[in-house]
Amino acid sequence: MSEVDETPPEPDRTEIDEIERERERRLAPENRPENAEVDNTDATLPTVEEFDRRNADEETEGSAGHADPSEVFRENPPSEEEVKEIEEERERRLAPENRPDNAVVDNTGGAEPDEG
Repeated sequence: MSEVDETPPEPDRTEIDEIERERERRLAPENRPENAEVDNTDATLPTVEEFDRRNADEETEGSAGHADPSEVFRENPPSEEEVKEIEEERERRLAPENRPDNAVVDNTGGAEPDEG
């Protein structure tokens, strides 16, 4: 019994040029649909190697998880704007005037009581 070669034939130069023209037409900003959520025209996308490295530790079904979950956060630190927002929110929450009535604990001074 002979084997049948099922690999498709290589496209000729005309087909390749037509595919490239269609691709460029579709990707042109003026041809994007209204309210398109993603526009990565000017973005620097990760290389295949970088993408593989970033996703190498992704959890697979049934795995035990990551040994250091905070590693992801260290590799992707918050922006200066996010840090400022977090600090402002922390200050607002810790301000004495924002505590609920009858709050029993006031540890804003940083001094902890002696245990004895």
